[in-house]
Amino acid sequence: MSLKEMFHLDFSSIDFNKHNFVRTTLEHLRNLLESLYKENLSLKSQLQQLKDEINRLKGQKGKPDIKANSSDENSKPDKHKFIQPKKRWKKRSKLDKVKIDDTKVVKYEGVLPLDAEHKGYRSIVVQDIAINTNNIEYKLERYYSPSQGKTYEASVPDHINGEFGATLKSWVLFWCFNSRMSEQKIYQLLTDTGISISQGQISNIIIKNQDKFHKEKIEIVSAGIKSTSYQHIDDTGARVNGVNQYFTVLCNDYYSAFFIRPKKDRLTVIDILSQEEELSYLINSYALTFLKERNLKSSVISALSSFLQMPAMHQDSFEKELTHLIPELKNRQKTLILEAAAIAAYQEKHSSAVIEKIVSDDAKQFHDITRLRALCWIHEERHYQKLTPLFLHHQELVADFRSQIWEYYYELTQYKKNPNEKDKERLSASFDEIFSTQTGYDELDKRIRLTRAKKDHLLVVLTYPEIPLHNNTAELALRSYIIKRKISFGTRTDEGTQSWETFFTIMDTSRKLGVNFRDYLYDRISKLYKMPSLASLIISVPP
Repeated sequence: MSLKEMFHLDFSSIDFNKHNFVRTTLEHLRNLLESLYKENLSLKSQLQQLKDEINRLKGQKGKPDIKANSSDENSKPDKHKFIQPKKRWKKRSKLDKVKIDDTKVVKYEGVLPLDAEHKGYRSIVVQDIAINTNNIEYKLERYYSPSQGKTYEASVPDHINGEFGATLKSWVLFWCFNSRMSEQKIYQLLTDTGISISQGQISNIIIKNQDKFHKEKIEIVSAGIKSTSYQHIDDTGARVNGVNQYFTVLCNDYYSAFFIRPKKDRLTVIDILSQEEELSYLINSYALTFLKERNLKSSVISALSSFLQMPAMHQDSFEKELTHLIPELKNRQKTLILEAAAIAAYQEKHSSAVIEKIVSDDAKQFHDITRLRALCWIHEERHYQKLTPLFLHHQELVADFRSQIWEYYYELTQYKKNPNEKDKERLSASFDEIFSTQTGYDELDKRIRLTRAKKDHLLVVLTYPEIPLHNNTAELALRSYIIKRKISFGTRTDEGTQSWETFFTIMDTSRKLGVNFRDYLYDRISKLYKMPSLASLIISVPP
């Protein structure tokens, strides 16, 4: 490689008598070394993965993924990152929150002086718990009528269903989802307590005959979608019977709803947002514009014009018409058309729907479905955090720029508290100024350009101050599942998958509404229905 090719310099335009040439050359040299350093790290990582795979094929284990110890230098706070001052913590009494189940008076047993006067009591609260069996034998009274030749027997109480009571069933579900215990550990705990139960029976309690809870999940989703003008959405990997699938959360501050699906494409997202049994597909002017913007062949778009006179239809009918009209359609083209038609049908059918804004990361499956899409600033800043430059100068450039991002983020949080037109214009102009910076570090400059291109999605908050600046609500909702996935790995059956969707939904919604999850399970399983439904509590929340 020649010097000209290495540094990408046009020597004919450079004045060799000035310092600019030396400075430009050094800048290109640093960026070249950064590129080689980054490539070297990538090659090392790939090499280790190949070694691990070779060892696995040989029946051995690869290198354990253990993080290095944090040095004192790494444990120090980042001096370049803007950090809001923390509120001073003050210890508060918790006795007013403790439920008193029993009171015992302790008498003074020593010898008292003759003039000692009784001055009441000093209270000490000791918290304890009792774990024991509460097995009940129901004796059903029976009568026999010789004249009728018939036996009459008392009915089992309504809340009894099977050989295990509502308290045990509610605790099993609580331990499984809230405490993230495996079925093996639940079995061990119950048998150690004195309960005669099998692991199969524990599995049945978790996944069988849960129609009433599945119905509650549907009601929660419907109420949650109506509770705010925006929704958070995010997804992560899942395993169903050994096959990779995806776990998606749709949520806001009042509820969380979870869905396990084979794919995480736009059609899946539309299916989750629409909450219809089957998606509809429609070709209209919006769908054609959507396809033109994605450079679909003009001949295909022209052929699709025939659909403009057709109503929305389900997938089988739509694909049949599509195959008849364009028999040689490629798979990628077909997928694009299905996405466009599904979005068009969703937006037309749900023209008055509450979901007009979603808050998400920049994953493509979330693009173009709703009228507005707000991007998460925390996700965006992580791209800068992942930059690992070799040179100290570049490290300082990255740190300084990250500090600017956090200071700007803080200004946005202040704007949300008091939105006004003057600050809106100032913050918009400030965004352009910050993300037009040229640092000379190629990787950082490239990242800055990518962020600037997302301005409209990062600054939705300037027009709609109620929109959150981050997607932490969805990420936190997924965290319980991710931990559970590490413990139980995944589900095996459709019933088990549906059970996970439903009880994670009820559990996280209960948490957000301040409802005791275990008490709620018991109330429903015992058929007491003293507690209001979660859906009704969501509806009662002011928007």
